[in-house]
Amino acid sequence: RCLLAHELCGHLHEAMKCPHGNHVVQKIISTMQQPESLQFIVDAISQQGSSLVEVAKHKYASRIVRHLLTTCPADQVSEIIESLLEVAGTLACHLFGRFFVDHLLERGTQQQRYRLVRSIEQNAVRICRTSAGRSMLESLLTHKAIEDEDKAWMCRACADDPEVLLSMALRKRGHAIVLLMLKILDPLRDKRIHMSLAQHFDLLRASEFGCVVARRLDTVGAESGP
Repeated sequence: RCLLAHELCGHLHEAMKCPHGNHVVQKIISTMQQPESLQFIVDAISQQGSSLVEVAKHKYASRIVRHLLTTCPADQVSEIIESLLEVAGTLACHLFGRFFVDHLLERGTQQQRYRLVRSIEQNAVRICRTSAGRSMLESLLTHKAIEDEDKAWMCRACADDPEVLLSMALRKRGHAIVLLMLKILDPLRDKRIHMSLAQHFDLLRASEFGCVVARRLDTVGAESGP
């Protein structure tokens, strides 16, 4: 099996991006009993350099990266993890790239999750503009492994662009994230998001999904007092 697998050398990049070839590579990863036997695949992906982000975003190649990260010991794929952590904010916006963020949430170390949160925070507005990004943000804000204060920092970063915040509040998926943000943030300490949304109260109230946010704003206002 090892000899057969190594015959892929020189054709691995092509196979990873092939609708059929990627299944062959995945089969090799799942059937090789010794992780060190997969080192040639790890090396091939690690050597992608700046192109690694494109591999992680590819419909088929991303499956190979995901399979490696869940199969190999963390120290064996540490170079891949480090490289992808540097572009986590970009991957979080992408339909296939976000699997890496999911992986770190479930299997990453505390330090890796901390760096992930900082990357999401720094790219929060851009992430909120995409469907995949909003889905990823919702996962982060509800994940038990993320500290409450880190969730609050991500919420504050999302509120940096009032237009993006309002756009989310009016969307089917986005308004659920805004409700989470209102739940996470203290209305007395973090008035900015509440004030930003309150400026568009009539627009929110007239919207199918925004009206839910408007009702929440009313409730928060009543609970926090004058």
